[in-house]
Amino acid sequence: MVYYIEYIFAENFFIDFILLFITGKLIKRIIIYKRIIAASVIGALYVVLAAYICEGFMTCFIVKFSVSVLMVMVAFDSKGILTNIRVILCFYITSLVMVGIICGLYYLNYSKVTINAIVISLFGGYGALHFFFKEIKAKTEKNNYMRITTVKIGGCSKKLKAFIDTGNELTDPMTGKPVMVVNIESIKDILDEDLYQGILEFYKNKGSSYEILNGSYNKTNIRIIKYNTISSEGRMMVCVVPDSIEIKNKNNSIINADAIIGLCTEKISRREDYDALLFNKILEWEMEQNNELVKSR
Repeated sequence: MVYYIEYIFAENFFIDFILLFITGKLIKRIIIYKRIIAASVIGALYVVLAAYICEGFMTCFIVKFSVSVLMVMVAFDSKGILTNIRVILCFYITSLVMVGIICGLYYLNYSKVTINAIVISLFGGYGALHFFFKEIKAKTEKNNYMRITTVKIGGCSKKLKAFIDTGNELTDPMTGKPVMVVNIESIKDILDEDLYQGILEFYKNKGSSYEILNGSYNKTNIRIIKYNTISSEGRMMVCVVPDSIEIKNKNNSIINADAIIGLCTEKISRREDYDALLFNKILEWEMEQNNELVKSR
């Protein structure tokens, strides 16, 4: 079988270009076509040289890996060792997924790889990898906003998983304190039973038992605040003034939050992986605390 050097070069240039382009899209880099073209030329030239020189060292792992690293560094001006490792791993994952799809289509298409099969593998691989990286990013961002929160009411404490909701700007109109929204079932065991039943009755009657609820429980400081949502206006929420709220982040730093607790009967999370919604202001408090720690050092 006769192989033409221009066909080998063009074929590998095209494949390398697509792989680098998809890698750049997945890692959210600005695509500079001149750099990707230069990197694709390097990859295509390596294949041509390996095919025509026919020396064993050209096909050993260290040479292949070095060429792939050079291609990635030329295509993406990444700074830092960890950043380069991340880009290289993404490039190899993209390559393996594409090869896997092409092999699958090869066997399904009676041992023939057509242009259609290659195009399908490229688009299918990009779609699969895009979804995969999107899920990982969403999970990572979600974990970054998770906090362990300990609330204390009437001398009893309860530890909760809380999520920082940057859209939660609900505040107490009397004091201006932010509101931490908690599912009432999550702290049922530290609430007085009569108070618990009274709050449920309040929500059941849509706020008509306001006077009874506001004047019947002297042991716990209760407030009723009104708030608006996108779908409705003038809704009311029962709030409890706690003894304390301690919020612990990933660095095990504890913030004593000066806030109140808003109780609701709806589920806070559909997956039930957290029980409370923190407020956007907690991010400012954490930043201030970090700045104070840096200054103290």
